[in-house]
Amino acid sequence: MVMLNLAGKALAYLVLAPAGPKLPAHTPLRRAAIDLIGRGFPVWELYLDVAKILLALLDFSAETDRLAPSMKYGLPLIPEADSCRTSSNALTLIAEARPPAFITTMAREVARFNALQQNAQSLQLNIHNTVLHRAKTEILRVMEYLIVHKRNHIMDLMVEVMDIVLHCVDPGHLKSRGLNEVFPSICGFPQVSHCPHTRRIATGAKNGSIAMYELRASKCQTIPAHGAAVSALSFSPDGKYLASYSMGENRLSFWQTSSGMFGLGASQTKCTKTFSTVPIPDIVRMNPQRLPKLVWISNKTVVHMMADGTEHRFNA
Repeated sequence: MVMLNLAGKALAYLVLAPAGPKLPAHTPLRRAAIDLIGRGFPVWELYLDVAKILLALLDFSAETDRLAPSMKYGLPLIPEADSCRTSSNALTLIAEARPPAFITTMAREVARFNALQQNAQSLQLNIHNTVLHRAKTEILRVMEYLIVHKRNHIMDLMVEVMDIVLHCVDPGHLKSRGLNEVFPSICGFPQVSHCPHTRRIATGAKNGSIAMYELRASKCQTIPAHGAAVSALSFSPDGKYLASYSMGENRLSFWQTSSGMFGLGASQTKCTKTFSTVPIPDIVRMNPQRLPKLVWISNKTVVHMMADGTEHRFNA
């Protein structure tokens, strides 16, 4: 344990130490430390400040777009590009080995960034120079990797994942395009629904709550919706209703969100109707690919659709 602690601190020092004459930013020694942390993260995790390590790796890999040509076409790598590639690989290995650690740590850093952004002017801080701003593309790359390869972990931390995704995607793109165009991989989860008409995104959490993101106001409202994990969400075509379903609770609910006059004031979301649903067999619950879905067939009627084709209709 003592040796591991010392080794972990030594590796962390090599990664986090400021660039200087004795240890330049892009040296084989620093890259070796980055590679060792990535490959052995489950071993070193207890002895590292995970947030600092992830931010340092993102800092090294933030220039992936600029350095991509030499990496893509097999050209000789300059030291900076080599550090970028090594850090990017390490981030992937860390995320794959410990998805919850990566997701929760990044979500906390995004929350700190958002708080800092609100006070950036008074603090005379240029947030465009921060790591979380410069490394948005790299963060999205890792998140997309996790969505494809670690689906169950994503479902357990869906709200944290959405916090990270919305931090990274261009808000301007979501004004005219759907989330399924901007970042399609996240829309493969039934717990996520985007309404371009009202510019709201709803995300269901494992604790039964719904996170309602108001993109116009850059705010998020948490709704205590169910007593078990939210299994599916879907906005009506006109955006007036949100249907939520909890497989663990066997309950489907309709929600309506209203704003103050002329769109001013805080939005209020209330439950308008609740229905009991048919219990789902345990064998279906264990297979994320066979979870029920909610499909609207009109502005007031939603279909609770099972994987075997069974349907039940509910009116808002």
